Amino acid sequence: MEYKEGASKANCLVYLPHSYSGRGPAESCVQIIRHFSPLGLETTLKVARKRRPVPASIETDPALPGVLNWVPWRFVSDLGMDRLDAGFRKSLSEMEPGVAYFWPTASPELVEYAKARSWIAVREMTNRTLEAAKATLDHAFALAGEDRPHHISQERVEDELGALRQYDFIFSSNEDVDISLRDAGIPEERILRTTFGWAEERFGSRRHRDTGDDEFVVGYLGTISIGKGICDLLAGWKEWNGRGRLKLAGPIDWSMADAVKSAAGADDRIEVVGYVEDIEGFYRDCDVIVIPTLDEGGPQVTYEAAAAGAALIATPMARARMLEDGRNALIVPTHDGGAIAKALDRLSGDPDLRGMLGDNAQRDVMPFAYLQVGEQRAAQLLAIVHDKRVAKEAAV
Repeated sequence: MEYKEGASKANCLVYLPHSYSGRGPAESCVQIIRHFSPLGLETTLKVARKRRPVPASIETDPALPGVLNWVPWRFVSDLGMDRLDAGFRKSLSEMEPGVAYFWPTASPELVEYAKARSWIAVREMTNRTLEAAKATLDHAFALAGEDRPHHISQERVEDELGALRQYDFIFSSNEDVDISLRDAGIPEERILRTTFGWAEERFGSRRHRDTGDDEFVVGYLGTISIGKGICDLLAGWKEWNGRGRLKLAGPIDWSMADAVKSAAGADDRIEVVGYVEDIEGFYRDCDVIVIPTLDEGGPQVTYEAAAAGAALIATPMARARMLEDGRNALIVPTHDGGAIAKALDRLSGDPDLRGMLGDNAQRDVMPFAYLQVGEQRAAQLLAIVHDKRVAKEAAV
């Protein structure tokens, strides 16, 4: 899709409070907005720091100079955020108003400043609301017997609820995010339903299908925490007790450090592999990817594992508007290690089922490539700009 002569154009000023390194939510942002400008949404990325190249279609303005790129972020984050906010405010005052696209979390004062200057304030939800997440984590921590507090306080919940009401529109990437926004009192007409996606240049070639004769390898990739359902995965793995290997990739949160160490020490089938640079290679080396998450936004791992053709076991929170039980994944309830064990038993003995799920997932994920996701989001934003212009003209 390309810009058509005579179609609406608008400025899009993007607020990204990250040190961009080509990973995580910041990379999702870049993958989305790289497709805006060709459609007429002329995009400027205001980012705290840029450590990796950004596509040429995005005009990029990092707050910190290149000399500070390799200083540990904790030493320069306050300076970076102060300069980002100042630079964003300056651009809001100097540019023709269009869309001010905020990634979490901007100050309420900055959002109000944008709206006062006739910018359309749009917020990205990378996860469910903190109110919904807190309830989930309270329950999960209680089940795990963890009495230390998690990272979401009631004060943060109240702050976010107030902040969300400021925005004209909110991007929602998953059905569960939709629900959490409605529960927070956000009107339906302000919720922009969308998704995250996967980068075609990094994923999507055919994976080598196993014959079932080699070792059965189960993978998990992401933060290893209570909120991501690792308690349930470890319980399911222990109950299954089959012949195979569980590979846990990603940083270990404090909430699971002792449990993972204990589980790996007691079971030589568990391998803790840490940070993985070659994510696609990790997916392809596994027969099954388990996504047992209790709280989520997209999630990115669903799209990427599907693009790699992996067979998936996932909780409802990981559906990402694409997973269907028995078609492209096995969907299991949260807090149910027994269901994970049964799914592992079923897939370990049936390579044809694994192949079918992986093939369908790889086929079904095609519409979620970031090209299509970016074009869809650009169309949503341009439609909003058009409606605002029409309303303004009608009022004259």
